Amino acid sequence: MKDYIIIGAGLSGLATAKSITEFGLGSALVLEKSKGVGGRMATRRTLATRFDHGAQFYRLKNDINEFHQLWNKNELSHQWFVSPIGNHWCAREGMTTLAKVLAQRQEVQLEKQIESIHFENNTWTIISDKNEKWECHNLILTAPLPQSILLLEKNGIEISAELKNITYSKALIALVTLKDTLAFSPHGYVEYIEGDFFSITDQVAKGVSTIPALTITMSAEFSEKEFENINEAEVLAKIIKKFLVKYPTAEIIGSELKKWRYCKPSSTYSNPFAQVSPKLFLIGDAFGGSSLIGAIRSSKALCEHLINNLT
Repeated sequence: MKDYIIIGAGLSGLATAKSITEFGLGSALVLEKSKGVGGRMATRRTLATRFDHGAQFYRLKNDINEFHQLWNKNELSHQWFVSPIGNHWCAREGMTTLAKVLAQRQEVQLEKQIESIHFENNTWTIISDKNEKWECHNLILTAPLPQSILLLEKNGIEISAELKNITYSKALIALVTLKDTLAFSPHGYVEYIEGDFFSITDQVAKGVSTIPALTITMSAEFSEKEFENINEAEVLAKIIKKFLVKYPTAEIIGSELKKWRYCKPSSTYSNPFAQVSPKLFLIGDAFGGSSLIGAIRSSKALCEHLINNLT
């Protein structure tokens, strides 16, 4: 029996577990369906180097300062560049390392796919696809909202129309290694207002890769159109072709495709968290804002609520 079980070991889930522990709110267990923590703070070690293929940086703001200090203390992050929209920091060895340090002192169980939840006698019972069972007094879901809603509705929990109307854009990402460095931006990062590309990131400029390597994130429109194409080699070829039209001097020597079905929420819920049933809460970027800071903002709001409503 735990006081809190948190489903999802992305930034909002790990931040919440950390706060529950530090504020003495009770015992907490994080259950994650993947093989590692971090969610979209994702780093891929492949093609003889490393790539961040989810979040590329965090902007230094008050909401994230507590975590920034922890990452700096552990020498995990460094300043990347400053632009008119903010002070951008990234991880020396990939963004997933920032999540891993948050998980170090928490109880986290990986590869736990949750199939059912049930509330009775002031207790939530959670059962996995392998018939593993856990019990807790409070349940917190941090997965992308459509995934959380699917689990809730499957188990008879009603969801408001406002929550159901929040959708996510998809993202297709090409990880490419180059023969030589490609100069496309003073600091190695560019976002596009329109067209087939959303952003291109130079992993060498970030200090993540030792060889020329780019993360090419496609636009929501392109990604939506090609996401369900089962021929991934064809999709990757289309991305590379478009990239070479834009940067014809680039010589690609390796490539790989990554996919995010739930990349960015289309809108934000009216509150930074939602309580949809007794002692059952939803948090994440669909509540605090579509960024790492939004995930933390949602987590903080819920923890403040829990502290203020201790019985």
